[in-house]
Amino acid sequence: MQNGVSRRGLLSAAGAVVGGVTLGASGAGPAVADPVRVPSARPVDDSGLHVLPGDGRYETLSQGFNQRWTSDPRYIQLVTDDDNAVAAVREALERGLRPTVRSGGHCYEDFVENTGGAILDVSSMKGVYRTKDKYGRSAYCVESGATNWDVYTALFRKFGVTIPAGSCYSVGAGGHICGGGYGIMSRRDGLTVDYLVQVDVVTVKDGRVEVTAAHRSDPEHSDTANLFWAHTGGGGGNFGVVMRYYFSEELPKPPPRMWLSSIAWPWADLVNRPDDFERLLRNFGEFFAAHSGPDEQVYNQLFSILKLPHKTNGNVVVSSQWVAEDVAPLDAYLRALESGLTTGSMMQVSEVGGTFLPLPEKRRRMPWLQATQTLNGSGPNQRGKYKSAYHRKPFTDDQIAAMWTWLTRDDPGVDLTQTLVQIDSYGCRVNAVAPRATAVPQRDSCMKLQYQSYWTDPAQDSAHVEFLRGFYTDVYADTDGVPEISDAEHDRTTDGAYVNYPDVDLGIATDPAPRYPHLYYKDNYPRLQRTKTIWDPQNRFHHKQSIVPIRRS
Repeated sequence: MQNGVSRRGLLSAAGAVVGGVTLGASGAGPAVADPVRVPSARPVDDSGLHVLPGDGRYETLSQGFNQRWTSDPRYIQLVTDDDNAVAAVREALERGLRPTVRSGGHCYEDFVENTGGAILDVSSMKGVYRTKDKYGRSAYCVESGATNWDVYTALFRKFGVTIPAGSCYSVGAGGHICGGGYGIMSRRDGLTVDYLVQVDVVTVKDGRVEVTAAHRSDPEHSDTANLFWAHTGGGGGNFGVVMRYYFSEELPKPPPRMWLSSIAWPWADLVNRPDDFERLLRNFGEFFAAHSGPDEQVYNQLFSILKLPHKTNGNVVVSSQWVAEDVAPLDAYLRALESGLTTGSMMQVSEVGGTFLPLPEKRRRMPWLQATQTLNGSGPNQRGKYKSAYHRKPFTDDQIAAMWTWLTRDDPGVDLTQTLVQIDSYGCRVNAVAPRATAVPQRDSCMKLQYQSYWTDPAQDSAHVEFLRGFYTDVYADTDGVPEISDAEHDRTTDGAYVNYPDVDLGIATDPAPRYPHLYYKDNYPRLQRTKTIWDPQNRFHHKQSIVPIRRS
């Protein structure tokens, strides 16, 4: 489909049965009753786009960024346009295969890996351009295979605008945006989905495989309006194959220049001064609790990350981006961080958690695009495990004590030099949007945490996973081991977890009562379920933590 014109492929009553009530391929999630039959689909292996076992590309295209996950799909289909995508979905269904979709390959869990199924790879669709949406309005279009760096460079160089998406250059738009899409400009500009106006998706509904154009201006409560809304934070792999996103002409303009700052405190000193560790966490949390409201007029220009690696890494680091001309508020912020500390800070000149800022001074001014490239945090392809949390208030005494315990713990035989918790500043313009306006419900937080561990030796998989699990559970021990959401009865310090940092420890779809729907989506989950039931009632697109359709009685 181009410019909102739909191309349809009818499902008839011939062909293989899809559905049932058993697990899908790889045990990835529940299929649903009420099977549908599909016809034979035309082959889609034209021009070498059908990659089979034995092809020199197969091993590479079977694996994403996280080296923990490998699989043996029946084939990988490289998707290049709408007709090709529709045919690819039809072929997978005709063969009775579970389809999964890969864009940039950065899914933290094994939701795309698909032994015995079909991986549909959209990474060749990298276009970024001006066009018209389905209502004839001018819009910026981003194809789902474009990476963050493709998007930033094209939007900036061609049009002088940007989207407030993530800092990791190689993350693909396909999964990043539909999970909300936040990044280092979000405090100033909001979430990426706050600018979304249309999404084109290959769907399977009412016996048809087709490209559906779902728009923000579609009639309220219509099926397509719900489909659009579901892609403003409902996560990837739930409703079909995203082909492209359209953004409002009101996309923000990046600043011509910005300041970068990176300072550090040596663990060699901090291990003997636990009060300084505690003071630093309090200073950081209290500052952003006070300066993250939707009407913040000064520090909405600031994005800052506190990186707390295991002591074996060497340093605790704060990296900051300041986009205003006057640098005095940035200097005031850095002084506030150091208030009450006896451990002196120094310039950070080595990598911590994927970001390398070799700054010879505490701050440096750079053009926006070059600074954005410098802040890239993708890092090398390794094995990894991740967890997340939204925080609405400064850290509690127990949370700080748990972080100290785990980050200073000796664990012989396990390399923890790349294990850390990254604390991102959050809020401001993000918090100016109502929790139900998009599918992202967390709209009053001031910090967003990502627990990370990286390694290369497969023999250490269990040790790293267990370490991070224990770390996370201990930090949130007061709320049963998870960052419980806020509600009217309990004014929580936390507010759930981020769908784009999935963690199967929060449950999977086949569990009797998994926690992930509650922690990712809060009160928005019922609407997501209703949308899933309309657009994918047979649950053809599913993974371990996908949205589950409502079962028919």
